[in-house]
Order: sequence, then C-alpha cells, then structure tokens
Amino acid sequence: MSCEGCATDKLKLITSVFLNITQACNLKCKYCFVQQEPRHMTYEEARDVVHFVAQNAQIQGDKPSINYFGGEPTLMWDSIIVPLTKYIREVYGKGYSISMTSNGILLDEEKLEWMKKNDVGLLFSIDGDKSTQDLNRPLQSGGSSFEILKDRIPIILKYFPNMTFRATIDHDNAQNMLHNFEFALSQGYNNVFMIPNVFVDWFEEEVQALQDGVGLIADIELMRLRKGQRIALNPLAETFSKIKRINQAEEANAFRDQAKNHPAFGRCGMGANRFASVGPGGVLYSCQELVGNDNHGKEFIIGNIYTGVDEQKRRDIINRFDPRNVISTSGKTCKDCKLNRICEGGCVINNYFATGNLNVMPEIMCIWNQTLLEEAIRITNIMGAEKNEFFKRTYMR
Repeated sequence: MSCEGCATDKLKLITSVFLNITQACNLKCKYCFVQQEPRHMTYEEARDVVHFVAQNAQIQGDKPSINYFGGEPTLMWDSIIVPLTKYIREVYGKGYSISMTSNGILLDEEKLEWMKKNDVGLLFSIDGDKSTQDLNRPLQSGGSSFEILKDRIPIILKYFPNMTFRATIDHDNAQNMLHNFEFALSQGYNNVFMIPNVFVDWFEEEVQALQDGVGLIADIELMRLRKGQRIALNPLAETFSKIKRINQAEEANAFRDQAKNHPAFGRCGMGANRFASVGPGGVLYSCQELVGNDNHGKEFIIGNIYTGVDEQKRRDIINRFDPRNVISTSGKTCKDCKLNRICEGGCVINNYFATGNLNVMPEIMCIWNQTLLEEAIRITNIMGAEKNEFFKRTYMR
C-alpha cells in the first residue's frame, strides 16, 4: 500500500450486512440514533439483498451474513423475518449466517424456539433493572418496558444461554451501574457489555459516578477471579490485552500504528471491509447507525445493491480517518494518557454523530477507556501478588 491506512488495493466485496428492515420501533429510547419514520423494506428488497450478499460471498470465499436490524425488526416478523429466513434456509442452507438485534418486547417462547430451530442468532438490548430500563428505554406510550421484559429474560437465556447483556450507561443513571451489573449476573448472564452514552454532556459528579461504578465492578471481578470465574464485564476483560500492547508500543517507540496496513486501520463503519448496512430501496451505507438518517447518513452512502457499490466513495470515507490524528473534545492533549500510543479513536461513527468529525472523540469515551485501564492494571497487580494462576492463564498470555 502506498499510504498507511489508505485504501489503494481493491477493497473487499460486501458479504455481511445489517438489514435495516424498518425504522419503526415500539420503544422510545432517549439516546436512539434512528429516525423513526414509517420507512420499511419490502420483502422483495430484502430478498434481493440476500442474493447480493450471497453472490459477493461466493466470489470472495466468505460466509454470507445478514443481521435483521431496525428500528425494531420483530415488527416485521410475519412480513419479512419468517418468510425470508425460510427462503434462505431453502436456497442456501445453514451456510448463510442469520442473526437479529432486538429490544425483546415482542419476543416470546414460540418466536425464540423458532429462531433456535432456524439457526437465527440474537442480540438483545437491555440497560438494567426497572428504574434504569424504564428511564432509558420506555415504551412509545411512555409505559414500562421492564414490566414486559422481566419475565422474558429467563426464556431468552433458556434458548440463548450465552447471550450478552448489552447496556448503555447514561449520564443521569451512572450511579446505578454496579446495581445493573449485579442485576445482569443475578439473571444468569455471564457476559455484560456496557458503554457510556456519548451523545450527551456529562457533569463532573456523573463522571465520578461512572468511574466509581467501574471500580466497584472491578472489586466483584476480583472475587470472581479468585473463584476461578472469568471476568463478566466484557470491556474490562478486553482491556488486559491493551496493557501488553502499550508495553510493546513503548518498547518499539510506535504510535497508533496497529492495523496500519489495512484500509481505515481495520476499523468498521467506513465501508472499508466486508461489512455494510442496507436500507429501504437497497441503499448501501457504511454503518447501520446511518441508515435513513437524513442529517448524517447521506455522506456515508456507498452505493446501492441494484446499481452497484461506489468504490471511490468508500475510499473517500476511509481516507477521512486516521487514528494518529484523533483528539478528545476536552481540548486536552493526549500525551499524558497511558492509552495514547495505542488509541484506536473509539467508534468513528459515534465520533461523527457527537462531534461532526471522525477524528474527534467524545471525552467521556476517553475517560471510560482510561478508567477501565486503571482497573485492569490494579487487578493485574493484585492477581500477580496473589500468584493467581487462573488469571495468568486466562488474561496474561
């Protein structure tokens, strides 16, 4: 490649897509990025996307993949999900990966059993117990979504026992972070993914609550490790590898050069790899968060399944991002941050939503990552002093 992180070689064909079959939703999440307008994909359009992906996958030697997305995709259960899944299994068999991202409101045992039988994966989003869930993710009517979901969780875990507890931490309920983590564990989840809402301003006391929450969860993780249990908080578990990467970067005097020979430095959301998203009319976007979003999405349209992929548009988007140029909205320099040498720039599309620039990262994400790193270092030191072989074997290879 002639430039680091740029796309000069032929880009990969699109073989995995988020299928945005509707923008409608039965929840009214306060941080939602979807413009909830009555736009839906037709069954014929969805079927054409399936063929588009399959043809590319055959050429490229990939496994084709779709994820039913929205809005809330289960609103299109009878019109698209059931008939299209049946069609895929009849034509392509189990060699086609199918999954769905859902808020769970319309899922019942019959649907879950059908999904399991037809090999349809599931990502189910929930933010916490009643107080947090109903504040963040109320019904469109303003009613309680938790009252509907509380009895669904055991059924969902029955069919998808390795399901991730996927939660957003908002500024006004960060103090509930530990409680919601414990709620997830009490329900039977073994993997918890939490991330702060980057689209709002955080007051100082709210930031402190977030940091305190990470520390309290880390204390629980220490107890779990001593029992030979894996760390449940996914972002924390993933941070241990960063300690090694930081040390390696310092020894090599390297600066944010991981994946430098890959388009967009290997990052998603910019149409640099096999992943994209498709909306009504077959329009291709670089990221699922941009579909139908008239304020931001037009800049990230990379083609149409009917007229072809715009390779130059993909390259233009890719070349707008460079992790070596990423800064924080705080205006502070990054030189004192321990993650400075390996910073990947966060979610670049969220950067754009929040700041209007792929290379400007909301400060709360910097704080989140720095706090996770501090706790990972603390756990590493404690486990090292205790000579905990389970921790060493699991996280320090």
